[in-house]
This record gives sequence, structure tokens and C-alpha cells, in this order.
Amino acid sequence: MEQVDNQWLRALTAHAPEIVIQLAARLTQGWQISYETIPQTGLSLLQLQDSVFHEPYYLGEIPLSTAWVKLNIGNGQNYQGAAQVMSDVPNLATSLAICDAILMNQLEGWQEVADLMARGMVIRQEEDNLRGAMLAKTKVDFSLLNQEESDAAS
Repeated sequence: MEQVDNQWLRALTAHAPEIVIQLAARLTQGWQISYETIPQTGLSLLQLQDSVFHEPYYLGEIPLSTAWVKLNIGNGQNYQGAAQVMSDVPNLATSLAICDAILMNQLEGWQEVADLMARGMVIRQEEDNLRGAMLAKTKVDFSLLNQEESDAAS
């Protein structure tokens, strides 16, 4: 398996939540899933820092779900996974935590998770390219304004 970087969550969330939830449910059939902490879904305040005075301020509320699971696949070994995602979809964080445990420990079905992750990275790359193209089209060259003022003064 290739080195997994910190983009795995971004890649998996490129897909519809139902796809990730169904994959996690299918891969864990017959496994025992327990929770290290109770999964939570709610709102979190997004705190940023003012760039001038360097004082913190709250931008607003964002949906946030967290989960930390432990998988027992019947061989006496326990494997843990965790996820924190900006979403209010029930069971998404738990399913992502399951995918984390499967992928990081290369449990049965890890290749399916890796394939879904690879497809998600393609989706995210296409989105990034589109955003880059839109940004390039909206770029403003303010140096032209100075030329107009110079021409008007002449």
C-alpha cells in the first residue's frame, strides 16, 4: 500500500455519504464494533484570528461529527480508528472512523477503501482545477487603473 497522507478524509468525503456508510457496513459484517467515545454530531464554533490585531473572533457555527471506534474482527486483535468531519449526516463520522481503522491496519477490505479514496482524490483534483480556473478568470490587474489615471492627467 502506498503511504497514506492526511488527505484520506478529504478523498472519502468527496463521495456521497451513503456510499461511505454502505461500504463501512458491508466491510464490517460479522465484526464487533465498539465505541471508545460516544459518536457525537452537533455544531462547533469556528474561531479565527484577526490579521491586524491578532485577536480571536468567531466566524460562525459549523456542523461537526466525531467518532472513535474499536473493531474486533474475531482474531482476538482490536483495531482503532477515528474521524472528525464537518458534516451533520448521522453515522458518517462512525463510517469514516471504521474506514480509518481498516485502511491504516490493512484489514480485510482495505483495498476497497483505498480504491474509493483514489477515486475521491480524482474528484477533489477536478474540483481544485475548476476552482483554480474560476479564480484565474476573476483575477484583477490593478496596475491598469494607474495607467488610466496617468492618461487622464496628461
